[in-house]
Amino acid sequence: MKTRIKNYLEKHLVIKQFLLNLWFHPYSARTRWWARFFVYPFIIKRGKGSIIRRNARLDLNAGNKLIIGDRTIIENHVILNNGIGDIEIGNNTMITSRGMILGPVLIGNNVVLGIGSQVLGLTHDFEDIEIPIKDQGVSGTKVIIEDDVWVGGNCVIIQGIKIGKHSLVAAGSVVTKDVEPYTIVAGNPARPIKKYDFDTRTWIKI
Repeated sequence: MKTRIKNYLEKHLVIKQFLLNLWFHPYSARTRWWARFFVYPFIIKRGKGSIIRRNARLDLNAGNKLIIGDRTIIENHVILNNGIGDIEIGNNTMITSRGMILGPVLIGNNVVLGIGSQVLGLTHDFEDIEIPIKDQGVSGTKVIIEDDVWVGGNCVIIQGIKIGKHSLVAAGSVVTKDVEPYTIVAGNPARPIKKYDFDTRTWIKI
């Protein structure tokens, strides 16, 4: 059914644009007030004990998912945008103030996203030099953050990245390559600086 509706709208662009203008402000990603008040409660799937602070900003596409696990906290001034892809957040996870998540993004259990950090599952298209970049649309590749990851403050994780279990991203890092499990990365671009050695049961400098 969802695919059928999508195909219909692709063939009838005037109707598609009309519906988009009903849902979003015509030159902003901000969802209109009526959708936030009357529709969001039906499209957000929240686990037991989860918290979404009042000043968190949710820019949601009703056709994509926003799933928040048990006892997960979305703090004030966080931006969640699932405009082009699902956002799924596991249990016991904290997205701290001024964080930004642009889907498609999958975040596991017991993850902390530090203050001001960004997880960007999309990027702006730019190939056609005859059209302003802001008018060329976006494309997305899912970001995956596995369980028990700590992302420090003011980090940037770009589209398509996978961060392995029990890893740490140092504050201010820009992650442009996958991070292996049990690894600490730092810098711009982020590079491995320590990795856990299961034989010696210690963190070894790389």
